[in-house]
Amino acid sequence: MTSLETASAETTPTGPARPGGAPSGDLRFSVVTAGPDGLELVVAFGPRDYAVRLTPAEAAELGVALLATASVAADAAQDVPAGTRVENCFFPVLGWTAGEVAPGVPALALRLAEGTEIAFQFDRARARACGRDLARSGRTPLRERLRRVFRRPVPVPAAPPADPQGA
Repeated sequence: MTSLETASAETTPTGPARPGGAPSGDLRFSVVTAGPDGLELVVAFGPRDYAVRLTPAEAAELGVALLATASVAADAAQDVPAGTRVENCFFPVLGWTAGEVAPGVPALALRLAEGTEIAFQFDRARARACGRDLARSGRTPLRERLRRVFRRPVPVPAAPPADPQGA
């Protein structure tokens, strides 16, 4: 990963830095293509743009890390200490939409923490397989269902009769 331009947040004319060194002013992100084997992540604040050239693999790694960290940070139920490195996680799915993006092109959109949405496009065979796998994973396994059906109550031994003579 190569930075094309760098500067510290303290020298930025947008005002004082927030905790962690981020500027308090208008912070914007964009990504632009940089040829067939790369892209540029552009971080803009104030009048300046700072571009970082990434390979597709680096961009994928960064994207997953950012989504995972946003999901973990947004979950108040998780007590994650400041400074914890988050590289990936199980993303909590808060909602979904399934449909077609074009005739015969199934798609699934997932809503994650902080209103983030990510969409996946399938061919028909993979969409059916995905649906079957999800349905199967949501069911109680056959072994457990059989155990419930054939489980017989364990007889509880009766208490011994009281000795009428008090011995």
